[in-house]
Amino acid sequence: MSSERARSLVDEIAATVGWNRNFQPAGDWLTVERGLGTPLPSDYKELFSRFPSGVFRNSVRVFSPVEDDDGWLPFKANVDEVLEVIGDEDLEYLESVDYRLFPEPGGLLPWGDDLQGGMFFWLTQSANPDEWWTAYYNQSMDEWREHSGPMTKVILEVLTNEGDDNIMHWNLNKVPVNFVTYEE
Repeated sequence: MSSERARSLVDEIAATVGWNRNFQPAGDWLTVERGLGTPLPSDYKELFSRFPSGVFRNSVRVFSPVEDDDGWLPFKANVDEVLEVIGDEDLEYLESVDYRLFPEPGGLLPWGDDLQGGMFFWLTQSANPDEWWTAYYNQSMDEWREHSGPMTKVILEVLTNEGDDNIMHWNLNKVPVNFVTYEE
């Protein structure tokens, strides 16, 4: 994905939720990518150059690893915790699917959740992170779904699609289209 396409998707998200605040991240991507041991998708980095951590449409919660100077450490702790839980064989999250966990090639790398126990992951199947798909685990239905687009496309579809036409299959018609930061 080009940086122009990433910017365009983030522009669409910002316009859809009416986000026009001036936000400047304090952390740096080099620290995050070195700490994770992988580059991250350009749309993800573009999103968090414009938005802080927060929730889109009361359905997709995202945490910024660069929001402030200390953002990387809790972000990394959350990634590690999610991978530990998903990988726990007693909990059987991966029993019926052929997914592996990051840092294995093609492994699941978390990027958000749905506030109800469901989780969003990148499928790190390519050396180019802009080609990563999204996998979503719906806890209430105990099922996995995939989306071939970038994570910003997943968010945009949650914000704009009618009925349950989104990766979660949730009918969001009565849910306000917005973005709420953790400070609100």
